Parts: sequence; structure tokens; C-alpha cells
Amino acid sequence: MPKQLYLLILPLFCYLSGSGQYIRGTVTDSTGKPLAFATIKIGNTRQGLIADLKGNFAIRKTPGLSYLLIGHLGYKTKKVEVSEFTESTPLVIQLVAAPSNLEEVVVKSTASKVTRILSTAIANRNRNNPEKYDWYRCNIYYKTILTVVPDSTLADTSSIRRSINEYSADKHAFITETFSRRTWERPQKLQEEVLGTRISGFKKAWFSSLVTDVLPFHAYTDFLNLNGKDYPNPLSNGFNQRFRFRLEDEILQGSDTIWHISFVPRRDEGMLTGSIFISSNGFAITNLTASHYDPAIKRVVGIEQQYALEQDRWFPEQLNYFITWKNIMNSPVEVNLNGHSVIDSVSFNKDERFRFDKAHTAKLVPGADELSDTAWSALRPIALDSKERRTYVYVDSIGEKAKLDKLPSLVANLSEGFLPWGKVDIDLQRIYSYNRYEQHRIGFGLRTSDRISKRFKAGAWFGYGTGDKNLKYGGWAEYYADRYKEFSFRFNYRHDLQDPGRLQINPELDRNFLRKFLLGRVDKITAYTFEINKRLGYWQTGIALNFEQIRPQYNYELVHGGKTTTGFDAREVILSLRYAYAERMTPMLGRYFSTGSKFPVFYSRIRFGEIDQRNQYIHAVAAVKWQKHINRFGNEQFLLMAGAAFSDQPLPLSKLFAGNGFQLENNALYVFGGMQTMLPYQYYSDRFVNFYWKHEFDFRFYKLNITRGLSSAPSPGIGYNVLWGELSNKDAHRNVSFSVPDPAYHEVGLVLNRLLRLKFMGLYHLNFNLGYFYHLSGPFDHQRNGRFVFGLGVDL
Repeated sequence: MPKQLYLLILPLFCYLSGSGQYIRGTVTDSTGKPLAFATIKIGNTRQGLIADLKGNFAIRKTPGLSYLLIGHLGYKTKKVEVSEFTESTPLVIQLVAAPSNLEEVVVKSTASKVTRILSTAIANRNRNNPEKYDWYRCNIYYKTILTVVPDSTLADTSSIRRSINEYSADKHAFITETFSRRTWERPQKLQEEVLGTRISGFKKAWFSSLVTDVLPFHAYTDFLNLNGKDYPNPLSNGFNQRFRFRLEDEILQGSDTIWHISFVPRRDEGMLTGSIFISSNGFAITNLTASHYDPAIKRVVGIEQQYALEQDRWFPEQLNYFITWKNIMNSPVEVNLNGHSVIDSVSFNKDERFRFDKAHTAKLVPGADELSDTAWSALRPIALDSKERRTYVYVDSIGEKAKLDKLPSLVANLSEGFLPWGKVDIDLQRIYSYNRYEQHRIGFGLRTSDRISKRFKAGAWFGYGTGDKNLKYGGWAEYYADRYKEFSFRFNYRHDLQDPGRLQINPELDRNFLRKFLLGRVDKITAYTFEINKRLGYWQTGIALNFEQIRPQYNYELVHGGKTTTGFDAREVILSLRYAYAERMTPMLGRYFSTGSKFPVFYSRIRFGEIDQRNQYIHAVAAVKWQKHINRFGNEQFLLMAGAAFSDQPLPLSKLFAGNGFQLENNALYVFGGMQTMLPYQYYSDRFVNFYWKHEFDFRFYKLNITRGLSSAPSPGIGYNVLWGELSNKDAHRNVSFSVPDPAYHEVGLVLNRLLRLKFMGLYHLNFNLGYFYHLSGPFDHQRNGRFVFGLGVDL
């Protein structure tokens, strides 16, 4: 008998006596879809049990047991006589939908009881949260299935409906499986060893679909992150402000009580609807169902979770999710993505010999994507059914004919901005760009492809500006000392343009694309750079030697000691560090990519240099960035940067710190990490502190459907940015105008996110955000100090 059924039925042995056979059943709706967590009452009593995720249940047949009461939220309770069951075949019990009455007011005594149950469960969250356990290890089998069915608006005689029905009758559109071993050690050590992974249509898996990629491993957090979006958890502080609850049922299982509580949002602000089952044993979650429907893109996303007692500790047993899109990409089909996971072999005994690989939290074991059918049969807790087997056979045959195994290479190159072309890759980013100095830059770039070598790459590029009518060019070569490209040696030559004083800490912070667009004051740079980069656990380290000639392309002189200099030659040793504690890394396309860290991330870069063989300097910058969705408060984000330059003589403008001004004429493109009311090159310093803060509230002012694909659902956000700096020897810089941010430069702003939302391909929302920032300086003057800002975003 399956383990999960044993755990559900065990309490009945304390209540029922005698011996006999089991009666088994499956609870479904009128279409045959299983109803997860249906309640099974034993006669007219409070004793009973809860069906599993597939609607299955089993009860020992005993003398005096004459009928069962089968119920489910949203369906009429059905009385089933025990005589209807047979010993050989489970009985399929179909429930009929009932009108929803969740909005009805419950009596005060019941409401108080629900509040007491939920409050006690929240107080016990740390006790039942797997992340608060000192150690655990478990196996996870995860299967994802994609199906396509005709949209309900299609006529029965439609050729499209017939074709889709013929295909989906005996096979799915797509299937993938992953088997992993998950190990956890408090406080934040995690290792997911992928022992097997398989994707239909491909000989080798180019990604590993983990259950935690799309839903949380447990429901003891303030937010449930589904498909990349945060939804407030009904079991979190402030629950009565967000949800309406109702006690649907109480089920006795031996000496324990299971409370079935339904919930609906008080306001439709991206909230979940569903049910939560809480046990009196530790006030832990035993079952959870939750879903959300987005009418604008006709998408339903939801989860189903089932927990069990393992060695007197509650632990996830099955974690499922589902996503349904209607009219996806404006086609007359409905796409369903369903993930089903089974968790077993749970252990809380620490393996003292085990070592965590911090650099690869989700680690693909060699050969995991090359397992035989026999090996997979041994890993699966439940064998594939005939439809799933046919899906592999059919889709694999299509993949072989269409040579789909070339697709991962294409996707990997496109993600880096390259298009494969035989033995070389075309650099798409070099073909065209625009900035204020060059205006239109037209160019071309190539690099060697993996067909020549996966460990060594070399490339070259050129570009021509229609505004300055000058040619820029460069070349590079890179060697990877490991297969994940985390230990690399690179040589780079470039004859290019660069804005003086650009703040360079880390590509994650530098906003290079925007800074290139804003390019208006330039230095002509001829540089040779050799660098070594390596990832070490949570650290990313780099060291570089840099030799460059700097020739300002604007009227500029540096005057010191009676000497005037207009061009500079620099030699530098550069040290770079990045530290992200408990950062999660997952394999995809032959490399490991970050899925983020919930802790602050630290960055630093130090340059030890010399200019014209007489002016030695140290140029140091550091930053810390943090983002968190705070319950009942909103999405909080801040970025703190600071830097200082020490030198024997005044440094040229190119080696100072320029203010991160993002203003475009009278408006600004809103990007977090830039000063919205400040022009580029307006401020310079040799010591600075720059702080950015943004807070996005969770509530919406309103929700309005304007047209079929256009809507408005603005949520407010506020921001505050400040830049302070000092500059020694300002008079040494001639013929160029700039200011020093001393006293500090302050600006505040208000942003309306999602002011306009455009449905994109039936999958996402493209958002237009509008705001206003004001520079706090003297009497109010909108014309001088105020700026409207605009931005674009995507909602999953």
C-alpha cells in the first residue's frame, strides 16, 4: 500500500475495530478530473480522512459501516453506499458543482475560531518549516507534462479541433522528468543533486526542470512564489486584512483534528483562492490548494501541496502546480502545463561526510541526462502510463528528424547576443546601436563557435559612427579552464569610445546598455587588458592587467605644477570581487545561472594604477544591493555605492567618479540605480557615497480594462536617491564644466507601475510605468528641478 495512504489511514485503526477488506475510490468532477483533497466522512460522524492529490482514498471495510459522505469545496456532498464498492476495482465518484457561497458572512463564533486556528498555525510556522530543521535529505521525482486542447469557442466541426483532438487522444505535447537528491543544512546550505533528467524530443537534456523552479518547496513563507511572481500567503501575518476565511469542515483522524478552511481575497489584487487543511498535531499544514486567474491574459496558475509526518516532523510529500493559458499567442488552443512531484526517502540524520558545493547548488551529476529506460524505471516511484510512453516515442522521433538537439546551442548563443553561423557566431550587438555622440553606429562582429572549440574562443569586431565618422575596432581571445566557464583567462584589445568617469563595479550594476545610449562626452580609448576570473563558492573573483591610452574628444586640460596635459597613458592592476551568500545556482545550456539570493549582495573593485609613469593612484569602489518582498509592507530595494580615489597628483576627469545621471533632456528613462533628475557628466568627485532606495506597494489604485488587450492597474511606488561627493583640486580641470555634489544632491519620486498593461502573445503583460522625480533644492521650481520619468516592464 502506498506510503501516503498508510499515513492517512493509520488513525482509523484507533477508531475502527474488526478485520476486513479495503474499499477504494477516486473522487472526480463531472469531466473525470480528479478532485484533490476531497473529504471522506464515515457515515454521519466527524471521523474520516482526506483523499490524496489524485482524488484517491482507501478505508477499511468494517461491520456497521454502511455509507460514506464525499465532499469537496464547490461541489455538492454525495452520499455513497458501501455496497456500491467492489473489492477489485476502485469506485469512481463524480461530484456535481454547486453554486459558490464563499462570500457569505460567517457567524462571529466561527470567525473567531478560524482566526484562532490560523494564528496558532502562524505561531508554529518555524516549528514545521523544513528550512528551520537542522538537516534533512530527501529524494524528489518531478514530472512536467504539457498538453494542448482546443479552445471551447471552436466549433465541434472545426478542422483545428479535430486535428488537436486526434493528436491529444493518445499523447501529450511535451514531457520532462527529473530525479534529484535534495540535502539541506541550517542555516542556508542547499544541494540539489540531479541524478536523472530527461526531456522529450532531445537526446541530451539542456536544462533540468526542478520543482522549486516554479513553486516553493513548502508553504511556510510570507509569499508563495508561483512561476516567478509573489502571491501573499493566506497563512501569514495580516491574513484577515487580505482574505476572507470560512471553516468548511472538521475531520477527526484518531486523536487529531483536521480543519478545512477555505479562503478568498477581499480585493482582487493578484491574490490566491483556495483551501488550507491544518492539523491539531502541531498546527501544521497537511494540505494546501491555491490558484489565481488573470482574466486579461486568460491564465490560471495554481498549486497543490500535501504533507506527511516523517519521524514526528511534518514534511512535504507531494508538490504539484498547474498553469493554463487560453488563446495563447492568439491561437484557438488551450495550453495546460502540469507538474507532479513525489518526495520520499526523507532523513533527518546528518551525513557528516557530505560536502556542499556552494558554487553549484543544483548540480547535474555526470551522465544524468543519458540514463537508460531501465535506469529510469528504477527511479520512478510511479511507472509512466501508456499516453506518457507514447509521448516520448513520438516527440523523440520528431526531435530526431527536426534535429532539435541543435536548438540548445542556438538558445545559448542568442542568450549571449550571438547568432550561430557555421563555425563562427555573429555578434548581434555589434550590428547596430545608437548614442548621442556617434548617433548611428553600424558594425559587425564574429567569434569562433563551439564547433571549433568549447574551451577556447576568439573574436573581432568593428563599428563606424555616422555622427563622428570614425572607425572603432577590437579583438579578444578567451580560454575556459573548466567546462562551466567559471574559470577563464581573457585577453582583450579595443580601440573604442568610453565616457569619462563611468562608474564600473560589476556588469549587474553598471547599466552598460543605458550608459552607451546616453554617451555624449567621450574619451578615445586604446586598451590592452589581460584578466583571470574564477568562481569560488559564493565568491566571484577577478584580477586584471590593463594598459590604456586616453585621449579626450572634448576640450579639456589637466593643469598641475605648471604643466598642462591633454592625453594620458595609464597602467593598472584591477581586483574585482562579488559575494552573494546562499546564492542559488542552476544548470542550463551547459553553464550555471544564478536564481538569486535573499541576502544582500556585495561588490567591490580596486584599481592600483599609474598615469604617465609619475602619478600613482588607488581607485576603489564598493556596493551592496538588497531586495526583499516584505509582508504587509511591499517590495523593498536599495543600492548603496561608495568610492574613493587616492593619488600623488590630481587625477584626470577620466579617473574620477561621474554621477550616474540618467536624465534625457526634459525627461528620464526610469531604471533603478540612476539619478533621475541629473544629467550625465553633470557631477564629478574623487570621494562619493551614492544611495538609491525604492519601495513598491502591493495594492492597486484600481483595475480597468480599456480594450481587449489593454488594461490599467496602477500600483504606487516611491523612491529616494542621494549623491554626496568631494573633489580635491577642482581648479586643475580646465575648459570643461561640471559640479561637485557637495552639499549632497537629493531627489524624491513617485512612480505609478503598470499604468498601462498590454497583453503580449497571451502570455505576459508589457507594462508602461510613469512617474515624477524632483530634485530637492531651494524653492519649488518644477521647470528646473522636476522631471517626468517613464519605464517599461514585464509581468509574468
